[in-house]
Amino acid sequence: MIYCVEDDDAIRELMIYSLKTAGFEARGFADAEAFWPVIEQELPDLVLLDVMMPGQDGISILQQLRSQSYTRDLPVVIATARGTEIDKVQSLDLGADDYLVKPFAFAELLARVRTLLRRGSRSQEPQQLRVADLELDLL
Repeated sequence: MIYCVEDDDAIRELMIYSLKTAGFEARGFADAEAFWPVIEQELPDLVLLDVMMPGQDGISILQQLRSQSYTRDLPVVIATARGTEIDKVQSLDLGADDYLVKPFAFAELLARVRTLLRRGSRSQEPQQLRVADLELDLL
């Protein structure tokens, strides 16, 4: 499941449509107020996050995600119109896994999502080596 937090209805719906067309489960949220109750109930595999939103902005959402143990390692892609170097550096330094500047190609968004999900799936799948009665977990 991929959560998309984007206040622009048209952009959010297009992102959700693109993700679903590519075979992903996706759900959209117009703001942090709608997002937080859901993430407390069901963790997604990845979050797409706009920065400039009414109420709680994307940077503070990112900081809150990184400050909580259950969401600390959740992959987050910032997708925003803010494209200055300082904006990118700040988001990445605060823990964003990737950064896309609007307008972006949806093919690129999907490629970045697939890349992050591949990384996550590798690290979450424990590999084991078993020889007779000896079993090792390879991390």
